Amino acid sequence: MRLLSVPLLVAGAIYCPSAHADLSADYRTLIEAADARQSDAEFLETAELLASVVPGGRDAIIAAIAELAPRRMDVMASWTTATAPGEIAHLAGPLLEGETGPAGSDQPAGDDTGVREGVQHWSGAVDWLHPYHWNGRVKLGLAIDQGNTEQTDYNIALEFRRPLNGGWGFDGKAEYYYTENAGITTRDRLVVEARGEQPSIDRWSYFVGSSYEQDRMSGYDYSTLLAAGGTFHPLDSEQQSWILRAGPGVRHRVPVGQDGRTRWVLEIGSVYDLALSDSAQLTSETTLLAGPEPRGEQRFKLTTAISEGWGVELGYRVKHEFEPQPGVDPTDSRLDFSIVREF
Repeated sequence: MRLLSVPLLVAGAIYCPSAHADLSADYRTLIEAADARQSDAEFLETAELLASVVPGGRDAIIAAIAELAPRRMDVMASWTTATAPGEIAHLAGPLLEGETGPAGSDQPAGDDTGVREGVQHWSGAVDWLHPYHWNGRVKLGLAIDQGNTEQTDYNIALEFRRPLNGGWGFDGKAEYYYTENAGITTRDRLVVEARGEQPSIDRWSYFVGSSYEQDRMSGYDYSTLLAAGGTFHPLDSEQQSWILRAGPGVRHRVPVGQDGRTRWVLEIGSVYDLALSDSAQLTSETTLLAGPEPRGEQRFKLTTAISEGWGVELGYRVKHEFEPQPGVDPTDSRLDFSIVREF
């Protein structure tokens, strides 16, 4: 029954725009903050409180949640007009291990039965990996030339993100690029990145991030980075966003045939997203590692949706080593075309 209720809620949110039109920007910001910071039970309590004060009541709140926090819609399916305030916490089902029930609730913390109506959760700490909590995209590009030119070129990437307890957000990616021309490997690069970010006040937040890179054509066996610092959001709207970050870090690099060396660096970054249309988005990402052996990297991505959950992406990346290893070109660039699948 609940699985049928979710599409009905979404449909109601789409075909009842008048309810959503009355919701102010402050209430919308509050819903986004609650989605980032609260458990399902707490989120339902916040929604109930907002519905009691906003014009349009529950219809307006459901419409806004469908737009701003769609991952919560399966929980909202149990939110009916017959629900008593004291029952709100129970709509979210048993809490996961480590969560605490709201004040006054008789729902025990640490109930690891792992079952919520409509969603079969996993018991214990392993539920952290449950697909319910995650979203992101998979990208795959492949080109094989034979005849006058013999070349194999492919790339695969996984981008993922999820909210964490305490308001933290987590995102990461893994990318692999490979090119072989006439039997000679000209590109073999693996990149893994992970970053956690915690909003603070206004447009500020702080982050902790790490990365691992193995680029056999760069003159290094591998390189790792651990950095932390602050981020600022000068632009944040439905059409465009801009994130600036800076912070100190420590980088360990192992040149081919040499001992590794560890150096302090300053990471400076910028990520700009622009919605060109309802189906097309342009992203520009810049990263500079200042200090010993400085490096700069620039990425451009143009992503176009072609159907539900599917899209195509045209990407261009250029990396420049200001102090390259002997015999290595300081600038490396790549143009990619990929099929994208959202999840």
